[in-house]
Amino acid sequence: MKKKRKSTFVNFLLNSLSFFDAALAIYERIQKGEKPYSDIKSLEEQKIFNIARSFETLSKAFLATYGTLIIYPALLISVVKKGYVKAPRHFQKIINSLNILVRQALNAGKIIEKLGHDPIGKSQIPSLLAVTAKLLRQIGEKQLAETYDSLVNYLRKPANQRAYKELLELRKKITAAAQFKDVYKQLLDIIEKCIEERTEDEICKNLPNESKQLLNFYKEKPYLIDQVITMLDLGFQELFDSLLYTAYLARAAETADYIVGREEIDEKYLEEVRDHQNEMIEFMKSIAEVNKELVKADELDEFMAEVESEARKELQKETEKEKSNNS
Repeated sequence: MKKKRKSTFVNFLLNSLSFFDAALAIYERIQKGEKPYSDIKSLEEQKIFNIARSFETLSKAFLATYGTLIIYPALLISVVKKGYVKAPRHFQKIINSLNILVRQALNAGKIIEKLGHDPIGKSQIPSLLAVTAKLLRQIGEKQLAETYDSLVNYLRKPANQRAYKELLELRKKITAAAQFKDVYKQLLDIIEKCIEERTEDEICKNLPNESKQLLNFYKEKPYLIDQVITMLDLGFQELFDSLLYTAYLARAAETADYIVGREEIDEKYLEEVRDHQNEMIEFMKSIAEVNKELVKADELDEFMAEVESEARKELQKETEKEKSNNS
């Protein structure tokens, strides 16, 4: 019998891969012309359901790391432009919002119960995007701020109002604004050096205080850096694409599984998903190739289980301290 995985991170990745396997199995049956016991339409809808659940559980695995991805451009630009002089309050709001997201990401029970099929829209991610957009605007990065605001508007819509046309426009905007993708790994190197306090690195000595605050956040939660390094193997554009696909497909996870209770608007939405399912399948194939190697690594699972446990202990201490200060 296969060894049971310990970490929330790896278990959600396994869920994502198993849902995707189910979607591909249905896809192959349809391609071969096999006659189902039900009908082709019902089989297509089950395929869509499994694709949606695959994206959903992928995003649940990487929930906190999406937050890190969102704030990195702001951290990079603020260091270069010394934006902390103009916007110290926005830095603190980003830290507070990111901390809430981390708390959400470490509680598997609440992820399942509270975030349901919409882990992007119902999590702290829209709020984190919003406060980061304010900082970007404050330090003169209007284009990226507008892109983030557009993402916020899309994610805060009810799941049944997120159209594919808007998703496509957002992907184009992100591509245009993704001038930071080539420096992400450089920035990670800087963060790792500064977290390890290699004093010979001049950039660590000269960081503004607010940037040091963000670095301190990662000193307390080093596992986020490891997750981000893993995610960067997938590519900058792909990470934002997975976030958007998850949000778009949240409704499919709710409506594609059961015929009962569907309305005409739901049927039209499922037709729209069917029209674009091939691109989503091809996209998920590239993600799955990386993730299937991750879930094989016992060392990663052990490591993630350990850091998740330590992070929960630290968050518990923070909660107790907050209660004590408020009493």
